[in-house]
Amino acid sequence: MTISQRIFDLMSTQHKTQTALATAIGVRQATVSSWKAKNCDPSADLIAPIAAYLGVSCDYLCTGEEYTPAALDVKQGIFGNGNNGNVVAIGAAASAAPITEFERELLRVYGSLDARRKNALLAYAYQLESEGGNV
Repeated sequence: MTISQRIFDLMSTQHKTQTALATAIGVRQATVSSWKAKNCDPSADLIAPIAAYLGVSCDYLCTGEEYTPAALDVKQGIFGNGNNGNVVAIGAAASAAPITEFERELLRVYGSLDARRKNALLAYAYQLESEGGNV
């Protein structure tokens, strides 16, 4: 399946129109229409905005598969401490940092997502991180 075929398949599943996609990514509707009529793919600079609009990763849009990073070979765990809180330990050394209620909630929400949405959330987090602020 080509990128354009995947785009139109997703649009059909999500009940989205060519006009709505064109407006969302800043191109003419005729441009989107030509991808379908000519069975050609959009230019590379449009892949990320299209993926964001359709709620998928760029990897999925280009390949039809989600990118799954290799598992890290570290020992991890969440351990209760004497204050009825939690600490997270990563690696063999049991040096741990406290985990806040907010961080716990982020982990809970993340754990409830499917792989595609986890990738989208991680990509968004990286984007926020690159924009600066408290990291």
